[in-house]
Amino acid sequence: MSKRFVSWLSLVMVLAIALGACTPAATPAPTQPPAEPPAAQPPAAPSAPAVDCMGAKAGDKVTVMYQWSGGEEEKINTIFKPLVDACGIEIVAESTRDAAVLDTKAKSTPPDVLFWPSTAPLNLYGAQLKDLASLGASADNYAKFWQDLGSMDGKWLAVPVKADIKSIVWYSPVQFEAFGYTPPATFEELEALVEKMIADGNIPWSMGMESGAATGWTGSDFIQDILLAQQGPQYVMDLISGKVAYNDAGVVKAYETYAKWAASDKHTVGGATGTVSTPFLDAIYKVFADPAEAMMVKQSGFAGGEVAKKFPTLEYGTDYDFFPFPGAKGMQGGADYMMAFSDSPAAKALVGYLTGAAGAETWASVGFDLSPNKLADGKYTDAQLTKKAAALSAAAGFTPDLGDTIPAPFGEAEWKAIIAVVQGTAAAEALAPAAAAQMEALGAKPAAAVIDCMGAKAGDKVTVLYQWSGGEEEKINTIFKPLVDACGIEIVAESTRDAAVLDTKAKSTPPDVLFWPSTAPLNLYGAQLKDLASLGASADNYAKFWQDLGSMDGKWLAVPVKADIKSIVWYSPVQFEAFGYTPPATFEELEALVEKMIADGNIPWSMGMESGAATGWTGSDFIQDILLAQQGPQYVMDLISGKVAYNDAGVVKAYETYAKWAASDKHTVGGATGTVSTPFLDAIYKVFADPAEAMMVKQSGFAGGEVAKKFPTLEYGTDYDFFPFPGAKGMQGGADYMMAFSDSPAAKALVGYLTGAAGAETWASVGFDLSPNKLADGKYTDAQLTKKAAALSAAAGFTPDLGDTIPAPFGEAEWKAIIAVVQGTAAAEALAPAAAAQAEALK
Repeated sequence: MSKRFVSWLSLVMVLAIALGACTPAATPAPTQPPAEPPAAQPPAAPSAPAVDCMGAKAGDKVTVMYQWSGGEEEKINTIFKPLVDACGIEIVAESTRDAAVLDTKAKSTPPDVLFWPSTAPLNLYGAQLKDLASLGASADNYAKFWQDLGSMDGKWLAVPVKADIKSIVWYSPVQFEAFGYTPPATFEELEALVEKMIADGNIPWSMGMESGAATGWTGSDFIQDILLAQQGPQYVMDLISGKVAYNDAGVVKAYETYAKWAASDKHTVGGATGTVSTPFLDAIYKVFADPAEAMMVKQSGFAGGEVAKKFPTLEYGTDYDFFPFPGAKGMQGGADYMMAFSDSPAAKALVGYLTGAAGAETWASVGFDLSPNKLADGKYTDAQLTKKAAALSAAAGFTPDLGDTIPAPFGEAEWKAIIAVVQGTAAAEALAPAAAAQMEALGAKPAAAVIDCMGAKAGDKVTVLYQWSGGEEEKINTIFKPLVDACGIEIVAESTRDAAVLDTKAKSTPPDVLFWPSTAPLNLYGAQLKDLASLGASADNYAKFWQDLGSMDGKWLAVPVKADIKSIVWYSPVQFEAFGYTPPATFEELEALVEKMIADGNIPWSMGMESGAATGWTGSDFIQDILLAQQGPQYVMDLISGKVAYNDAGVVKAYETYAKWAASDKHTVGGATGTVSTPFLDAIYKVFADPAEAMMVKQSGFAGGEVAKKFPTLEYGTDYDFFPFPGAKGMQGGADYMMAFSDSPAAKALVGYLTGAAGAETWASVGFDLSPNKLADGKYTDAQLTKKAAALSAAAGFTPDLGDTIPAPFGEAEWKAIIAVVQGTAAAEALAPAAAAQAEALK
């Protein structure tokens, strides 16, 4: 801590009076040329704004406290000087960065005026602080968002005097001009520019963020700017306060956008490895090196100084420059705020000076970063500050740097999430620990989503029909409860698995709302069903492929409320780590991993599929995932509909791939005999036994529960876990769809609830498998569901389990073909009877 005294300097008045006289010339003779007009006089320099001493007298003292020191303290004293000179007051300053020192002062002898790099003192000393409006502060000189940030309980207690902006992107104008690029103005234009740069053979970004223990902070800044573009400043403030969870769907979306750029070597220098391991200063230099390694770097204002130091021959505005982060609806950055504990004349003079014209102009001329005071605009002498000031003036809001504002445990968890998502972890999965740290650190709970009763009144009834019973029925009733409690409606439910019962009901007294494990009712009762869009269903909350699956004749008639995914592979993280294996991301990587395991003396797969009369169904699931990787979801849908024959070349290829693994004792436990005769549950256990008999088993989500029952001492995430089937272009699984026969207010309320935020959050918290509603992402409390939800969110499509969807004769023929190909029959030969059964069943 140091004490400084700004000495009182005598007031010097400088008067400049320009006197000029023009004597009229004599009338010239007619033959003489006309006299030249008098030379124009230069305009007088505008007079400096007057300083209002607010009643302060020479010798009055004002005590101040701030964090500035060194060169920054010299600048603030230069800014104070015109006030000191004009009024003769003495400013007694104390500099400290220790909040404990401030706290001691505030509780004993608080400074007259406090300058602090956050508004935190409002929460601690709000009752002691003076309303700035009563001290002569000029509110009109500040954007409303600045006033809002400094207000509490209707009083304006803090005003920003200094700001630095971070929402900027640095680039080389020379490079941009050479390739015909122009700085983008919207986020969509930025995305398009990035892709254009790639198409031109350029790398758009330099995103290195290595910074020792603080690695991740530049990623945090980048993601905050994406959030400002996609969600806006209030959303960021709600993340800081804990009102919005840090794994909310909006955060997941921003992380996915960031990871798309930060993990790809087409988008950034070095791809994921470069992002995590390149020091952040080196990331700046790469854009301005010769030759340049990238076209842009998103970094704070200090980057300009670093470029000037590293490349002293480069010229600002020509060789390096910046543009505001495109599409950001507000700025992020840091700000120092002024607060007053005293209303003495000298304190009023200081507050009035800094919030008025004289202080604003002086601040700009000194160039102590930016002044949020509007009257500083146009008064800066530094070109970079002039441009930054224009960007700040144009901003619709301001948010503090999230990473600098949140508590340390939350911030550290945030950085870990950023690194994890760059390295390939799904955003929703990576964010779950950060959200938990956020809630723990802030002691907050996100605000509950509002339920819209859509005009339904207490006592209104809505009839529903579903297949759930037992524990599943208990879960759906728990999900219904917040709607029932909020609106007072009564849900009259009937449970049946009999399609004939549904048919009878649909043709006589159909339920208001139907839940069914397929979209088959669309083909049977489409004319009776209501367009969900007309009932208030939120289409934006569902991936387009879900909307397509539930649409017919241009109407959206069915929406999935519950889903389970099958396109996953179970493994032991302990075993993988022991042999140096990592979960593969592509089908080619999976094939390479299988061969690596064999080379290491391990058996890759446990593929047993014995299930009595249903033997073959696990093989059907496996082959469908191979088809999703090799051919894609539309191909699978075409097999289900019969548009593609079941002995098509693509099916033959998938069966041959499957048979290579399922028939060989190097690839799977027991070879062909083991695949056909090992019960499917035993196949799961073999991967997690001690010692393990295989490294992987491809099985649906239920496998996790079976492992937990069989091996109660094993821990999920350490001893057993799963990864999405590598390279699958869509997911396979089951889904329950909601359809409406009624457009009554109560029916609308139920549809709107389940397709909106409140229903999504409740569904996730109850954990009734997965909700395809995007707003459920990040709201699951179960770790396995969180990871499954992330996999489903990342999917490009969804296909029903083929074996569960096709007619029985076709399904039975499929199972026979699977057994035959495992036992050595050529795939084309084995598939011929199945293709015939398909054609017969679907004709």
